[in-house]
Amino acid sequence: MITLAIVFLTLNALGVTAVSRDFSAVVHSQTPVRALVSDAYDGSTPRPLLVYLHGFCASDDAQQALELTSMRRVPAVRNRLGVDRRRQQVLVQTGLREAALAEDWIYVAPQAPRTTRECVLCNMPERSPNSQDRLFASWITGIMARETPEFTCRAWDGSDAQFNVDSDRIYIAGIATGGFMANRMACERPGAFRGVATFSAGTFKNASRCTPDDKTSVLLIHGTDDLTVPIDGGVNSRGVAFPSSDESFEILGDAMGCSNVISQERSTLPVDGGNSQPDVDVRKRKFQKCAEDVKVEQWTLKGVDHFLERPTSEAMFKDAVAWLKDLQ
Repeated sequence: MITLAIVFLTLNALGVTAVSRDFSAVVHSQTPVRALVSDAYDGSTPRPLLVYLHGFCASDDAQQALELTSMRRVPAVRNRLGVDRRRQQVLVQTGLREAALAEDWIYVAPQAPRTTRECVLCNMPERSPNSQDRLFASWITGIMARETPEFTCRAWDGSDAQFNVDSDRIYIAGIATGGFMANRMACERPGAFRGVATFSAGTFKNASRCTPDDKTSVLLIHGTDDLTVPIDGGVNSRGVAFPSSDESFEILGDAMGCSNVISQERSTLPVDGGNSQPDVDVRKRKFQKCAEDVKVEQWTLKGVDHFLERPTSEAMFKDAVAWLKDLQ
């Protein structure tokens, strides 16, 4: 069943006016799906679809509105004693929906079922076998609900019924909890979409759980100073190990039939404060060749935590959308 709600939104970062056409996805219960198109969309031409999976305890709208103000380390800057310089920063996780809509893509963000304390997770349908652990479990645990791929696929099923979707250009993206979910989809439903891009997320620690029957392209983005999902991996609150970003890169590369990591490339991302502050250094690695000409790539952001300064966040997600767009 599709419940249609049309609302006009202005996305200030890129001056894009979006039209909201929300609907519901149903797996055991109705779950709201945020659906946005640009005001230029008229349905006459098939358009790419981006399915976005939100992070832990924050729906897409909540994540867009969230700002954290904190004294943080300035990447690559130290004083004469070798101590990292710190300054007050306003941190966000925004820019993905603006970048997608600027390309005239269809943007769909399913909201995970609400649970105790209004907490939401991307991997916990209401009747999940591990529903009692919803407040603590996440994609990091590796103990994930059977129905979750079905729940996620309903988002683009509903989109296909409502919009003129280019079936050859369906992409999935996620942050943190939602990123682990998106990487799981790369392992379990790779044929459903052309590419996946995630920030602050990994894949299964046990590589035997990622044995796809098809191939898709994957982009992993992670900050070196992430304290929420450490880039070096670790053990979550339930005692379950999750892999480092490097391990996830290798596991997903192997799963997609890749070989020979190309020597590193570098780029930069802007920060707040303009020319008076150093840019964020980005190290990029990719495999030389993968099966079916897919791509598996890793971007490591020096000095970046789980949340980013607005210029950094917006530029990063714009680059991620460009990466997805360039996939053949």
